[in-house]
Amino acid sequence: MPNSDALNFERLVDWVDGRLSEEEAATVARQVATADEATQADLNWLRAFATASAATALAAPPPEVRAELIRRFETLAREQRGPSFFQRLIASLTLDSEAQFAATGLRSAGAQGSQRQLIYSTEIADIALNVQPRLYDKHLDITGQVFPGKQAASGNFSVQLLREAAEFGLTTTDELGEFAFEAIPPGVYEIVLSAEQAEILIAPVELNL
Repeated sequence: MPNSDALNFERLVDWVDGRLSEEEAATVARQVATADEATQADLNWLRAFATASAATALAAPPPEVRAELIRRFETLAREQRGPSFFQRLIASLTLDSEAQFAATGLRSAGAQGSQRQLIYSTEIADIALNVQPRLYDKHLDITGQVFPGKQAASGNFSVQLLREAAEFGLTTTDELGEFAFEAIPPGVYEIVLSAEQAEILIAPVELNL
């Protein structure tokens, strides 16, 4: 029978989020004081994540999404503590429809509001992004899809949208590898896609109407 007082990753999350009783919190505090370096590293990451999240006004993700993300981050933390094949990759931009139109002289002021497509590539997956301006409220809808390559492990990705190094949105891909962020204000964004054995970074890109 599992020990409910064991200091695992999910219990650290509950402690940092303040969801434990006084007695449970005191127990975790004592465990943290003598925890190993790997646990301290996990705790520092969780505290930094909580600080960034507190500064961002976001609706809480559904319980099933939160549970899935906790499972993945716990797996990633465990793998990073020992030998593994975990990869961190920077995606290369292979297509930008806006740049193509500009190069041919076709884009003009009248093209405002048209959809922009961005395609990024890595050795394990390609990522397609479609950015659709919403002229009625001056925001953007971002839809995307991950196309795993032959070397990619099966499974979904968690997708984090960052603005000025702070989390702006968080979601997961569905069974088709698709994901979406709605009503995003124009600006410069990064995207981080995380799976059990890989993390893909899409470098900052300016998204306009």
